[in-house]
Amino acid sequence: MVTNKNEFNKTKRVNLLGNLYLKITPVNGLELRSSFSPNMTNDQIGQYRGVWTKALQGTAAGATNNLKKDNYTDWVWDNIVNYKWSRSIHALDLTGVFSMQQSQTENMNGASKDLTYNSLWYNLQGGEMTTLTSGFRQSSLMSYLARVNYSLLDKYLVTASIRYDGSSKLADGNKWALFPSIAGAWRISEEAFLQGADWLSNLKIRISYGQTGNNTVNPYSTQGTISGSKYYSFGNNEVIGNLPNNLRNDQLGWERTSEYNIGLDYGFFNNRISGSIEYYNRLTKDLIMSRSVPTHLGYSSLKDNVGSVRNQGFELALNTENIRTKDFSWKTNFTLSYNKNEIVDLSFKEDLGVYSDQLAGMWGDYSNPWFIGQPIDINWNFRTIGVWQLGEEEEAAKYGQRPGQFRVKDFDKDGTINADKDRFIDGKRTPDWNGGMTNIFQYKDFDLSFHMYFQTGARMRNQFYVSWALENNNLNFNNLRKDYWTPENPSNTMAQPSNMGPYRE
Repeated sequence: MVTNKNEFNKTKRVNLLGNLYLKITPVNGLELRSSFSPNMTNDQIGQYRGVWTKALQGTAAGATNNLKKDNYTDWVWDNIVNYKWSRSIHALDLTGVFSMQQSQTENMNGASKDLTYNSLWYNLQGGEMTTLTSGFRQSSLMSYLARVNYSLLDKYLVTASIRYDGSSKLADGNKWALFPSIAGAWRISEEAFLQGADWLSNLKIRISYGQTGNNTVNPYSTQGTISGSKYYSFGNNEVIGNLPNNLRNDQLGWERTSEYNIGLDYGFFNNRISGSIEYYNRLTKDLIMSRSVPTHLGYSSLKDNVGSVRNQGFELALNTENIRTKDFSWKTNFTLSYNKNEIVDLSFKEDLGVYSDQLAGMWGDYSNPWFIGQPIDINWNFRTIGVWQLGEEEEAAKYGQRPGQFRVKDFDKDGTINADKDRFIDGKRTPDWNGGMTNIFQYKDFDLSFHMYFQTGARMRNQFYVSWALENNNLNFNNLRKDYWTPENPSNTMAQPSNMGPYRE
């Protein structure tokens, strides 16, 4: 009889999350701080399935078991020295930071079958091993930071900083990088000529320039990992060897973003109306992305510093307190942003005109596809111009199609649809504009809020339509109502189900 009595599961988790903190103030204005924050998680999952269980149904020669262990350790050690000094109209704040952090993961997974007796998951070798894998991953980051803040009359503000980061994830010779920044601000509302403007609560202009780094890659992308055991023929013998799992990149370095920013913060009528307006120009060099490589290398992609991308635009924030009484308030927060993205340069580039007349005069990396001067996430598609109709059988047959199928444009008019020459830049997948509005109502101890947002300027694949159009949804569910082509309904917007043709991008 099948029973749960011969089935055992055990999950054990031990988690340690801590924060050790030390602060010393040896002299007035000088503060020394050190903190250590460990996070350790140990998971163990054991499973045992006897012969007469739902899993095996009495069909196996013996029981099965499985043991999985995952150990994760992460710690951050921050050391900060801060000195504050002020005199008369001057204020100075100096900060130095030394930081280290490390993440480490270890795992093991083992399973066996045909166990001769119930040893749960403590005797994997008691049967025939079916799975035995293990893994290890470690990465670390070390940082130095120096920063100075200066204030004059609490109206003129200057901040400058420099940081030096080293990442174990990057290639030898490229692990360390320097990132400077500087910013200034002017609190106009504190000036004497505006002291009588009771309606003005805050007015500040700020400008900044700075660099940041990104090292978001797998820890061993620069080394190349090795596969498990693989069998291959050597002469007349079958032997065991290993294969590289991925192409190594021994030149991979930091992704560096330089940004100029100018902004205006404002507040009116005791800050019942407040917000900010800012413009940014952000250039990212040595962008880290996976790029396609020739398949004859045995791999499809490589993590690399592929080129430079610019993002520029503006952001607007408006906060209003529409109603304020003793028991009731209504607040509104509105945001609007615009961003223009374009590729500035690529580490590998070629003349794109050789692939398509649509790209004449342009340079880029066609295989990815990345085109200089265009957004990084363009859609490189065929152009649908309707549906083949009855009476167009002869012309459709030239392209290997028939009535009811999507019709695409033959740009070079050579009588064939070419995978390169007959494509065009069909927009991009990220929006130009983003916006949202949140309204918050509060009455005594009760509150209600709702949020609305919008995006526009993007062209994306509609996965909802793909899943629920009649072409793909053959289950007993309702389908989307579309103006599908049929012999009796010569639609020119949607092809015939089960006959949409080869061009459906």
